[in-house]
Amino acid sequence: MTLGPFPHSRRTFASAALLALWLMALPAPVPAGSIPYEIVPGPREITPEEKSLSAGSSPEAEHGVVLAEETDRDDRTGVESYVTYRLRAKIFSNEGRSLGDLEIPFSEGSQLLKWWAWTLLPEGTIREFRRDELREQMLASSAGEKVSSLKGALSAVTPGCIIEYGYRLRQPGIYPRLRVELQRSSPIRRFRYHWSPWGGKAASFRISRGEGLLVEVTRDSRSLFVTGKDLPAVMEEPYMPPLKEVRAAATLYYRAASDDPKDFWTLEAKREVRRAATFAREKPLKAALAEANLPAGENLSARLKAVYQWLGTHVKRTSLLSAEEEEEAKDDDDPALFAQDVLESHRATGRQMDSLFVGFARLLGAEAYLVLATDRTDHFFDPALLTIHQFDWSLAAIRLPDDPPDRFTFVVAGSGLPYGEIPWWLAGSYGFLADPKGGKVVILNPSNPVKNFSESKTSISFNLDDGTARVRWSRSDSGQAGLSERLMLRGETPENRRKRLEELCGAWGSFEILRAEAPGLEELASGLRLECEGIMTNTNFTPKWDRYSFRLDGVWEESVPELTATTRIHPLVFSFPRIDQNVIEVDAPPGYTTSQPPAVAPIESPYGHYALFITESPSGYHVERVFSFTSVAVPAAEYEPLRRFLTQVRQADRTAVEFRRIE
Repeated sequence: MTLGPFPHSRRTFASAALLALWLMALPAPVPAGSIPYEIVPGPREITPEEKSLSAGSSPEAEHGVVLAEETDRDDRTGVESYVTYRLRAKIFSNEGRSLGDLEIPFSEGSQLLKWWAWTLLPEGTIREFRRDELREQMLASSAGEKVSSLKGALSAVTPGCIIEYGYRLRQPGIYPRLRVELQRSSPIRRFRYHWSPWGGKAASFRISRGEGLLVEVTRDSRSLFVTGKDLPAVMEEPYMPPLKEVRAAATLYYRAASDDPKDFWTLEAKREVRRAATFAREKPLKAALAEANLPAGENLSARLKAVYQWLGTHVKRTSLLSAEEEEEAKDDDDPALFAQDVLESHRATGRQMDSLFVGFARLLGAEAYLVLATDRTDHFFDPALLTIHQFDWSLAAIRLPDDPPDRFTFVVAGSGLPYGEIPWWLAGSYGFLADPKGGKVVILNPSNPVKNFSESKTSISFNLDDGTARVRWSRSDSGQAGLSERLMLRGETPENRRKRLEELCGAWGSFEILRAEAPGLEELASGLRLECEGIMTNTNFTPKWDRYSFRLDGVWEESVPELTATTRIHPLVFSFPRIDQNVIEVDAPPGYTTSQPPAVAPIESPYGHYALFITESPSGYHVERVFSFTSVAVPAAEYEPLRRFLTQVRQADRTAVEFRRIE
């Protein structure tokens, strides 16, 4: 099962084109002094209608309801934006107090021109929140530009109160693309967004996930209005699709005015092909192939794999450098513009790496294309959104001469993954293939679970003197297993890496870490290997007991998803299919011996299987555990059987072995 937008058709592309053409008809900009839509503060008292509202006023209004959310964004000067915003809400429970948490985007050079904020208590008291109570918090700093926000929390926010705040803000520059959320975790009774775009570029918009909602889009002579009424809440659930794909939103963005929207993706595909061809010219690539010294007589598939491995060894993907490699490269300020520069500097951006491999593959005789993809944990590719900036990653699509027309092998050069594997956050979704004849939507299927293998070995021995247990365990991961953790560890400073390794080895509660290492971490193409050792102090073991039970679950096992809710709204989305294998040796405490090993029945389901085998060994118990989880996306309608399977697995993992005192 794949994730992502609904299947795409020519009609989808045509609809997006019509929306963009509609806004291209807006007149030229007018002086910024005229504001056609005015936002003013609401009443400083609780109205009779607001008093009558309660948690049962709508099915989703358990903790609170947004009474009004209004925004006016004026981009008409092209060099700065004026934003006026207002929110008014009623709080029904303590959990709803988060509606009173304030966060205002505040880039360098911004100016807060107007401010109001208060809490209206049920008995009629007003608690003001002053402008000087806001605190600026830096979010990021890049190339000398500061990105921050103003934060605060309204006071006296209690059940039954009304909160309101609003502001007028001047921001330098204009956003080339802006996502406006039409839904929250609380219902919204009235929503209005007014946008006056700059006339220097084609202004476009896209309403997503708005089907069935009371959302209208209208325009006056020079601006766009998005209005909504009684918009239901969208609650978060564990293992759900990204919020951007389940909440309705309006995306406002600018494009080059010279582009015809009907041909947008065809033009973008041709541009990507030209960029890649300009970057990866034949002469330096042929010289590099000669240097690679490919084995003679091998078939095309073997030669492609050899070039893939050679490229990953000789050129580093800059986004995946380790902290040590980043430090080493910090003085390399000159950007590599062409393939020759990249091959000499041994460093390349992701797009450059994949363009290089596409060029190599074509020289060897394969059909090869650049593919753009999104991080599906954040958002999916939406062809109705006419912007190339929605893509986070690139990859290469390879087709051998004898392959069917629609069969491609996808690779991410320099990722450290084996040939034919792509990171799990790109798989299970759609990508955009840049064909010279025009763009194509391709499916990026998840990997086979047998390629995502995790193997752990654990030994546990008890100390009679203090009732503790020494645990030594190691884990070797391959494929997608451990990929995220390995990349994260590589990017950490040595001190932060040490702390994170201790966390992965179980440094919490009553487990004292003695050793936490990840040998081979400097090698990008190596799978993650953890080597851990520690003292477990909460064994509940004491020599005075005649019988002692010890549970087998612990940090040495990969976690099993936990689903506690009895109902489900959203589909379930998991990282990747996988197989975990665990071997555990539990030594009997001195003076004790084993009892009859418990028998655990295998667990089978459409979502995977589980088996736990426990036998006696010369020193205690030998345990073998196998868990396969083969699902990436599961519809909400199948939630209960999936939950039942995972619950049974978690219960089986809590199986205990028993030791008895030797008479």
